[in-house]
Amino acid sequence: MGQLTAIAAGVSHAPSRLTRQHFALYRGYLDGVSEVQLHASYGDGSTDVRATKRLIEALRDTLSVLARRARDIEAAHLLRLRPGSIPLFEPPPVAAAPTLDDFRERVDPDGVYGESELLALYEDAYPPDTSPAADRRAARNVRLRRRQAEALARMEASLAQDPKPDHPIDGWFEPAVAARLNAAGLATIADIVGLIERRRHRWYTAVPRLGPKGAQRIADWLQFHAQALAYAPSPLHLLPRRQWGPEHATLARATEIAGGDAVVVAPLEALRVPAPLDGSTGSNRATGAHFDNDIRAIFAWLDARSASEHTRRAYRREAERLLLWALLEKEKPLSSLDRDECAEYIDTFLPNPQPATRWVSARRGERHLSDWRPFAGALSDRSRESARSILSALCEWLVAQCYLATNPFAGVARAATPPVFDSADRTLDLPQWHKVLESVTRDEYTFSEHRDRLALLLAYATGLRRAELAAATTGALTFGRLRGVDGPVCRLTVESGRGSSRTVLLPPAVLETLEENLALRGLPGPLACAESTPLLAQARGGLPVTPDGIGRIFKDIFLRAAASLDADVPGSGRKFREASTHWLRHTHSMHALAQGAPLREVGAGLGHAGLSTTALYLQNEDASRFLGVERLIRNASAGQEKSKSS
Repeated sequence: MGQLTAIAAGVSHAPSRLTRQHFALYRGYLDGVSEVQLHASYGDGSTDVRATKRLIEALRDTLSVLARRARDIEAAHLLRLRPGSIPLFEPPPVAAAPTLDDFRERVDPDGVYGESELLALYEDAYPPDTSPAADRRAARNVRLRRRQAEALARMEASLAQDPKPDHPIDGWFEPAVAARLNAAGLATIADIVGLIERRRHRWYTAVPRLGPKGAQRIADWLQFHAQALAYAPSPLHLLPRRQWGPEHATLARATEIAGGDAVVVAPLEALRVPAPLDGSTGSNRATGAHFDNDIRAIFAWLDARSASEHTRRAYRREAERLLLWALLEKEKPLSSLDRDECAEYIDTFLPNPQPATRWVSARRGERHLSDWRPFAGALSDRSRESARSILSALCEWLVAQCYLATNPFAGVARAATPPVFDSADRTLDLPQWHKVLESVTRDEYTFSEHRDRLALLLAYATGLRRAELAAATTGALTFGRLRGVDGPVCRLTVESGRGSSRTVLLPPAVLETLEENLALRGLPGPLACAESTPLLAQARGGLPVTPDGIGRIFKDIFLRAAASLDADVPGSGRKFREASTHWLRHTHSMHALAQGAPLREVGAGLGHAGLSTTALYLQNEDASRFLGVERLIRNASAGQEKSKSS
């Protein structure tokens, strides 16, 4: 190391130590890789390609000096040769040669030339691909390239140093990068690894002026030296969760599911259960089902009974919790639970899941991370009753599928008396609706303000759930006629889950607002847009607003309306602060009924289970529902204009 440092001191821009990355860079240079590409792969992102060119020159000089010191004259000579000095011989492409008979027909149809003369003409026109001289040249170059590669390998074997976790950062990274890392309190390579492990894909934010590109180069360096460091950055530490694919989800729990036959707390999709506990021989098993263990039975139920993604998540959560509790606390499969154990689960365990380190998350975690836990805390009586109802439905379905012999939840008492649903508690009356609409009305709109108004009108006019609002696109819009309504009527088709769909009507006031919003995005009318164009788009990029984003939009709308009411009468906006997206669904149905729409038609529009099918709904549309909601929107807008003018 001391000798190398002394030699490097006399060479401009020479590295203080030669690493395998330096040899990889120089190997690429000798192989003819462009300096621009080498800089992109090995250079410092804060510099330009000239820095990499200078480093290559320094490496050439350093390797030549060290080879001469080692009396390896061949290496000293070969490693100074520039790319192209010993190219592999490649003969120029030639046209496809015809047969000799075809050549004779074309060149000597009258038979003027003798056989030897014709053959000489043929070889002049179509010379052979190789010659003895060309073959000797190609063989020589191949030998030289091989000897050059061997010389570099000899130098690497004797000079390259492998980094160790306790090595100081200085000397392993470019001086500018090392200075930034040192400024963040990182002194050794182990410190960098620790920071990545703690802060994951945004670890670089703790290092001043490093940035994502610089962080990626350091991650690539760690990956390059993974064997020497006995550490390779996991993709899970370098990718945001939204970019994870199925392979990353599997990797996230690889360390947990590799631990023999012990059951480890893990989500349903990653859970590994040893054969004695998988339910294939459960004491409450029936015979005749198409699925042979508890996990497959649960997934079959989810596929058959969860109409929407929201419902599926809720059902999966409860089944997952019960299955883990049976495996870990009772050490038996779900299909061996009896009534007393199910009652214990509802009445004793759910109010206080213990031990908390096993069951309760310290913070909100992704399902695929090792610190995921099935509970956020104790469950209220209402949540326990919801769990009991869902799990009873699960077991009843499994009995019907001949998987369970009996439903162990059949005799379990209610955890709480279900509250009587009072729609008035979560419905806006007409004055309140006018106030909310007023809160999103402007003389001039930014894109986000106009989008929020469109979201409010769309939710009120259709009663769609927030996931349905987020999924709505212009490709789902159609125009037709409706008896009793002048002009074309716009319909929006909504996927209701399990392959079914329904249709809701968009009143003209909503359609006009949609056309204005598309114009703000620089798009044509709804029928001329690409089918995937979202009705509600993000301000940046035009991507669909997510269901959670829809919820935040309405929460902000209600909070603004509450602030406006509180400004007039303190405390009068309390109800608005409690409101959510679903309140607009209740408000839609109550106002439509008040306008004379039949209950069956309102239920069909809301997509409630057990009502008429989509086909029957389309045949019996009621113009009163369509005209009534439109009238309420128009009246509210007219009232606001009148109040402004007065």
